[in-house]
Amino acid sequence: MCNIIKIMKTVINWTIILGIFIPTWGFMQECPPADTLAVNPAQNNWNIPTENQWDEIEVMTWNIKQFPISNNTINYVNEIISDILPDVIAFQEINNSTAFNTLSSSLPAYDFINSGNGLALAVRADVLTINSYITLFSGAGYEFAWRYPLKVELSWVCGLNSAAIHIINVHLKSGGDSEDFDRRFASCEYLSDYVNDHPNDNIIILGDYNDEITDSQNNNSLWPLVADDTIEFATEPIANNNYYASYPSWPSFIDHIAVSTPLFDELNIGNIQTIRVDDYTGYSFYHDNISDHRPVIWSFSVEPVELVFGLVINEIMQNPASVSDAAGEWIEITNISYEIINLHNLIIRDDGGEQHVISDELYVSPGNYIILGAENDPAQNGGVNVDYEYNGFTLSNLWDEVILEHPSGVILDSVAYDNGETFPDESGKSMMLIDPNFDNSVGENWISSTSIFGSGDFGTPGEPNTSDECQPLGDMNNDGNFNVLDVVMLANCVLAGTCESNCASDFNQDGSTNVLDIVNLVNCILALNCGG
Repeated sequence: MCNIIKIMKTVINWTIILGIFIPTWGFMQECPPADTLAVNPAQNNWNIPTENQWDEIEVMTWNIKQFPISNNTINYVNEIISDILPDVIAFQEINNSTAFNTLSSSLPAYDFINSGNGLALAVRADVLTINSYITLFSGAGYEFAWRYPLKVELSWVCGLNSAAIHIINVHLKSGGDSEDFDRRFASCEYLSDYVNDHPNDNIIILGDYNDEITDSQNNNSLWPLVADDTIEFATEPIANNNYYASYPSWPSFIDHIAVSTPLFDELNIGNIQTIRVDDYTGYSFYHDNISDHRPVIWSFSVEPVELVFGLVINEIMQNPASVSDAAGEWIEITNISYEIINLHNLIIRDDGGEQHVISDELYVSPGNYIILGAENDPAQNGGVNVDYEYNGFTLSNLWDEVILEHPSGVILDSVAYDNGETFPDESGKSMMLIDPNFDNSVGENWISSTSIFGSGDFGTPGEPNTSDECQPLGDMNNDGNFNVLDVVMLANCVLAGTCESNCASDFNQDGSTNVLDIVNLVNCILALNCGG
């Protein structure tokens, strides 16, 4: 008995470490305090006032004029960034990639992306995550002066505040003749169409637009964006004030920040300003050694959002056999938290651009299941009682991702199956998670269903994941081994009252699962005679 007590104490310690007895869902990223980020040893040449606020996002656009224009431009730009500390910097006119790499290495707190066509982005790695980046409009090189817009998808989390942001960095055609005008106009049409084609994305278009937004319609090459009701210019309040001119030698305001209207409205406008760096460096010095453009920065706060955690992608039917894929695909989601969760406005998507926003109020209670399906008619879908019918999202039979995402951009759960390499892959059989407390990103934690339903396919939609072919008694994770992980899983399901979902849990075969099963499993592990 002493040995049993000893190993049970070990089990309890393991379960505490693994977070099994008292699971916690969610996360809260610490917000970096303002002004404490060490970017690089400060040169303290000018002491430009910082714009950094830990509870806001600062996005800055800066044309740094054929970078670098002097032998010390790299150091000077480093100094300016180290003072201002914006969260996102969109650069234009990167003429020398080698020099830009040197700048990047001198600012280790930032992650850098260089498009190779003069556009680049720097992102503070402590508060923002780069999810993906691409160049847009590959067929419109002429319109964009061969400077294809750089689009970067970012996620920002600070305490309970979070946001998914799509940055588009642009450098439109310069010049004042009619051809230049037409090329800028056409590029703005492309950008306007893009925003309207992506109504659910929080888009910020920033860069050197090479024209002013305050001109009348007939003289305004940016009119497709200016007149677009889905777009607001954060720079509008200062665009007609020469004191804030982004291009002081003219003077004019040609560096803009445009924002998709839903995001703009949600963020309560924010604060916009041109940073008059030349006031600190001296105008001639700045113009000759750094740039002929001033940086323009927009800072905004994000309202707190309620993040929901405890949702687990628990079963996937990606390749039905009794009906077509278009009708028979479905996804089961279970709730392992202690609270009722509403799936309204959550997004199901993959990494290939397919997505669907759940439009209904869709509640799932603790321990219960929700079925999302391609077809809600059981006569058409193989006999599945679907709780919600989605569209615009399909499951590949081979490789694909199922991602459950909060509107803020926070990923709540995700599964990426792999054509049978680690995940099960049998036609007509769902993939089911052995236990909803297991890591569903690991293929070995999934098995093919052997329970027939409906028209003859195999699965347990809306029910605990059970199999007609039970694994060896006590092998709770069905890995062929008997060890402390099996004891942890058994102890967990006894405490939670969910052992009926795993037929291997009734180790002593007395018709109930309780502490005696745990003790017997521990004894057989110590005696090395499990499974015999």
